Amino acid sequence: MIQRVPTGISGFDALIEDGFPQESLILFAGSPGAGKTTIAAQFMFEGALKFGEKGLYVCFAETRDSLLRNLQRFGWDFEKLEREGMIGILDLSTTKEPGIQSNLNLILDTISELSAKRLVIDSFTAFSMALSEPTDVRFLIHLLYRFLQRVGCTTIMISDTPWGSQTIGSGVEEFIADGIILMQTRFDENGNLRRTLHILKMRSTNHSKRTHEYDITEDGIRILT
Repeated sequence: MIQRVPTGISGFDALIEDGFPQESLILFAGSPGAGKTTIAAQFMFEGALKFGEKGLYVCFAETRDSLLRNLQRFGWDFEKLEREGMIGILDLSTTKEPGIQSNLNLILDTISELSAKRLVIDSFTAFSMALSEPTDVRFLIHLLYRFLQRVGCTTIMISDTPWGSQTIGSGVEEFIADGIILMQTRFDENGNLRRTLHILKMRSTNHSKRTHEYDITEDGIRILT
C-alpha cells in the first residue's frame, strides 16, 4: 500500500488518488503568474494546519519578508506557525556558487532539527542560476535528489519556464522528478486570463489525464474543472 500525502488544496487531491506518494519529489513548472509559489505554500500551510505535518520552505527566488508579505493576502499566518515550530523558512535568496554545498547542509540540518515531513524548494531555477556550467546543474540535481531521499520529505520543487517555452526546467530535473505538474496561463478570445493545470507525470498514481482550469482565490488555489 502506497502511503499518500494529501495537499489539502481544494479539488486537487482527487486528481492524484488523494495525495502525492510519500517521500516523492514533485516538480511544479510554469510561467510567471501561474501560482507556483501559491500552491507550494498552500501545500506547506495545509500540511501544518490540517494534517499536523511540519514543513520547511526554502526561498531562493525571493526573500523571506517578501514571501510572508505576499502570502498575507490569503490569511496564511506563517509567522505564527514558525513560532509554534510547525514551519521553518530558510532565506537563501543571496546564494552564490561557493555556498551551494553549505546551503545544502543547512537545509539538511534544518529539516532534521524541525523533523520536517514537507519541503518546498522555491525555486530550483533561481538556485541553479548560481552555477555557470550545465554539467554543474546536472550534478546539483542528482546531489539534491540523493539528499532528499535521505531526509524522507515529500518535496515540491518549483521550476520557472518563460512564456511560450516548450521545455520544462533545465532539461534534467523533470527526469528525476516523481511527478510533474505544468501550470500555464493564457488569455481567451474575450481577453480574460485563464489558468490551466496538467499532470504530466505521477509515479505510482492513476492521475487525471485531463486539462484542469484553476483559479487563485482569496483562500489560495482552487481547481475549477
